[in-house]
Amino acid sequence: MTTHKKNQTAIRREAFRCTGAQLDAILRFAEERKLDDQPMHIVVAEYWRYQAHAKAA
Repeated sequence: MTTHKKNQTAIRREAFRCTGAQLDAILRFAEERKLDDQPMHIVVAEYWRYQAHAKAA
């Protein structure tokens, strides 16, 4: 799983800072929803939208 920034690629675990538990939850979320090919910022945005929606319900 990589993120793309112009011509460089970075492993998703190196792309941003978060706790290990948060990263595991985000990566699990991406796998469950077939978002593995999406850029990391899209996956994180979808994850937080899902979390906000779950709290509101």
